[in-house]
Amino acid sequence: MKPKLLIVDDEPQIRMLLGEFLSDQFEVNFASNGKEAIQNTKIFRPDIILMDIMMPEMDGLDTCRVLRESDETRHIPLLMLTAANTSQERIRAFNLGADDFIAKPFEVDELLTRLKSKIRRMNELRNIPRDETVIGNLSMDLRSREVKISDEPIDLSPVEYGILRLLIARVEEVVTRKEIMKQVWEDGRKSDRLIDAHVTSLRKKIAKFTGSIQTVYGEGYRLKKETDA
Repeated sequence: MKPKLLIVDDEPQIRMLLGEFLSDQFEVNFASNGKEAIQNTKIFRPDIILMDIMMPEMDGLDTCRVLRESDETRHIPLLMLTAANTSQERIRAFNLGADDFIAKPFEVDELLTRLKSKIRRMNELRNIPRDETVIGNLSMDLRSREVKISDEPIDLSPVEYGILRLLIARVEEVVTRKEIMKQVWEDGRKSDRLIDAHVTSLRKKIAKFTGSIQTVYGEGYRLKKETDA
């Protein structure tokens, strides 16, 4: 069966173009604004969402926030499309839970590659046996993607979760920014500033962790099991 793709854009021409190009690879459904996207997500249950940011009724950022707040939809990979390609907008989109960001105008071949990559990553995750990793008072369940500190659930964005998972897998080792780009985004073109912003947000959310995320200047980051005295 083809994976299900929900395309959300207020421009009919864009929906038609994307639908024609992607229908061979995906079972496609459409929405013209954020409110329709939320409704269609509940009914269509897509495997992945491709959504514009600038839309009437409810824009893509607010829609992303609503989808990430629901247990039913927070796991769905979400790629954002926008013509306003600014670093502030990208950071806000990622902080609200977007998995990737594609600027208009875009190459359809690159878009298809990004979509397939996210679907492949989700399928790999589903095949991971239930496995809980515990470091100090922090626990991560790889199947449910649940992170807890002292048994208290921590709400992480998909990008924050990906960074933390990589740091946990390499605990006490330096993980370079280049590795984060490759493993979390599968893209080597993200800026250091964007990665640093995500790590800063992650640190705040796991502030009660008995260990720490250390910055290794000029290289990357290291997860320490215990905070240095």
